[in-house]
Amino acid sequence: MEKTRILVVDDEQEICDVTRNFLAKRDYEVFTALNVQQAIDSLQKDKPHILLLDVRLGSESGMDILRKAKELDKNTKVIMVTALDDEETIRQSKSLGADDYITKPFTVDFLRDFVLQKITRLSRQMEAKNG
Repeated sequence: MEKTRILVVDDEQEICDVTRNFLAKRDYEVFTALNVQQAIDSLQKDKPHILLLDVRLGSESGMDILRKAKELDKNTKVIMVTALDDEETIRQSKSLGADDYITKPFTVDFLRDFVLQKITRLSRQMEAKNG
């Protein structure tokens, strides 16, 4: 069975590194991107199953990546990551096809207790659909 491929998109290198290391230790294949162009390149090349996608990428918007991800493969699961619990942003991301959202800050405990549960659930959904 192939590994679940996850693309982590955040403009903070440290968040990408910590998240990649955490998920790779749990046998996921993990890619990272720091901006919209890197994310789109990875979407096309690596074809991730799940995106952990920051809403704000410096002056760029994660919403652009969400649109492109769903355009390339409507079955890609997207978890939006935001520093603000902003209802309008959440509503907009869900209307564009996001599957879930989480709020920062990222900690190892948060990754283990919360993010991993969401990724596991989405992975199982994909396996059941494809199985």
